[in-house]
Amino acid sequence: MINISAYVLTKNEEKHIRECIESVKWADEIVIVDDFSTDSTVEISKSMGCKVVQNKFEYFGKQRNFALTQCSNGWVICLDADERITPELKEEIEQELRSTPRADAFIAPRKSKFINRWILHSGWYPDYRHPVLFNKNKMKYKDQLVHEDIEYNGKKVYFKGDILHYPYDSIKQFVKKSDFYTDLRSKEMFERGEKFKVLNLFVNPSVMFFKMYIIKKGFLDGLTGLILALLYSSFYTLMKYIKLWELENKCSNF
Repeated sequence: MINISAYVLTKNEEKHIRECIESVKWADEIVIVDDFSTDSTVEISKSMGCKVVQNKFEYFGKQRNFALTQCSNGWVICLDADERITPELKEEIEQELRSTPRADAFIAPRKSKFINRWILHSGWYPDYRHPVLFNKNKMKYKDQLVHEDIEYNGKKVYFKGDILHYPYDSIKQFVKKSDFYTDLRSKEMFERGEKFKVLNLFVNPSVMFFKMYIIKKGFLDGLTGLILALLYSSFYTLMKYIKLWELENKCSNF
C-alpha cells in the first residue's frame, strides 16, 4: 500500500473538524494548515493525532501550495474542513493505492447540503472540483485567489464515490462566507483587468438565476433550490460586481 498524507485548511472550524478528520483517519498522516484559529480547532486536531501547522492565509492557491510542502508523502488527499470522505470513496482511493495508480490525479463528485436538503441539481451536483487524490510531485495549484485549479497536464480519473459537503448551516453563514469569497473574487477580477459595467448589476444576476433554476434544473430541488438560486443571483453575483465597482472607484481616487 502506498503511503498517503491528507491535508485540511482551517480557520475556526471547531464545528466541523472532528468529523472531517474522522472521515480520513485511515490516512498515514493528516496535516492541518490553520490560519490562527481562535476557537478549539487546533486543540481538537492535535488531540486526534494530526500534525498542525499554522500559517497566515493570504489566498487559496498560495495556502494550498504551502500545505503540500508540509505533507511527508508523495500522494495526497485534499479535503476542506466542511467535507467528508464517504466509505465508498475511501474504498476507491485505497484500491488505487494498493498498486500503481492509473493516473496522477483523481477527481470525485462532491454532494453538498444546503440548510435542510442535499442539492442534486442547480449546478451543484456532481460538483467536480480540483482533485481529491493526487501525486504532489506531478502538480501544483494555480496562483489564484479563489476557486483555485491545478497546473497539471496528465491523465485525470474520476471516482464514483462522493465527497459530502456541508458548506452552509444557515442563511447567516451563507452571507458571511459570500462576503469573504466575493472579496477575493472581485479582487481577482480587478487584477485581471475586468471592467465594471452598469449592465453587470442587472444582466449577470438574472443570468445566474436562469442558469441555476432553469438550465441546471434547480426547480427539482424544491423550495430550497429556489432560495439557493435567489441567494446566488441577488446576493453573491450582485455583490461581486458591486465590489468590483468599489475597487475601481477607490483606485481612481489616488
